[in-house]
Amino acid sequence: MATLCAGVVLTCLTFLHLRWGEVPMGTAEWWEALCRKGEPSALHTTILWEVRLPRTLTAISAGVLLGWLGMLLQTWFRNPLAGPGVLGITSGGSLGVALAVLTGLTLPTWIAASAGCLTVLVLIAVAARRFVSPVTTLVFGLMVSYAVGSAVTLLQASASAESLQSFVFWGMGTFGKATMWQATSLGALVLACALWMLRRAGWLDMWTLGEDMAQTMGVPPAQFQGELLLLAGVVVGWVTSLCGPLAFLGLATPHVHKFFSKARSHRAMMGGVAMWGAVLALLSDGVVRVTDAGGAHWPLNAVLALFGAPVVVAVLWKRTHDWS
Repeated sequence: MATLCAGVVLTCLTFLHLRWGEVPMGTAEWWEALCRKGEPSALHTTILWEVRLPRTLTAISAGVLLGWLGMLLQTWFRNPLAGPGVLGITSGGSLGVALAVLTGLTLPTWIAASAGCLTVLVLIAVAARRFVSPVTTLVFGLMVSYAVGSAVTLLQASASAESLQSFVFWGMGTFGKATMWQATSLGALVLACALWMLRRAGWLDMWTLGEDMAQTMGVPPAQFQGELLLLAGVVVGWVTSLCGPLAFLGLATPHVHKFFSKARSHRAMMGGVAMWGAVLALLSDGVVRVTDAGGAHWPLNAVLALFGAPVVVAVLWKRTHDWS
């Protein structure tokens, strides 16, 4: 029932994202532009197909991917506060963009972010082969994140005002700069991630029983960790390169689903987590678009924090309450 409600909300938000915007369209004009029938206005067709539709698809795909990744990492680390940013891969994307923007390199931000995320991913993958526990990998990722953050701070200290402003704007996050092919690539990544999760749902469920128990049940930890790290790196790297370092979306989404559903098997949770991730992403982007129209210009990451931080506080409160 909760998943059905999330689906209804998602459908409504998707329609509103495509229907409403700063450029007004009548119902007939909007429908002609969407279906490309009759004699649609070139302006309306361009706005719908090159601005609104890519932005909507990007928000939905990013919400689904980060929601799933948050669920996977919380399972792997057996920590409800683990999220897509804990391994330092997002920080690698920030370093790549900082090098491109703050040092004056003529390199698109999405390419620079992808390169930075890939570099950190390779570093973590190599280091993880020497670690026995996922917790050690987590700590190593946090240390990498701190080191990369220090490098970014040093670059900011010596950057020009114009380049620093561009970097700060990128760090605020947005769904509105992706092209149609980039939004489509995110959709393809959603499909690939779904196929992997369906294939490894049994391993994921067994891992929740504990690492030792999972090994006795046939889960190979090294292979499992390698596949999960590769998936996490590709997902975080590509989402960060297109949308910026999004906060709280991957961390909060699994818990929002758990508030409304008692299902705990990963195969059963996939649909609900995907729905709520897309809903949170579209809802946050809707707030951004409304404030942009009103002249306030709220950053996406600030809105995500407004929605995500109360969820994390609720999780901490519930765990403390249950323990006491």
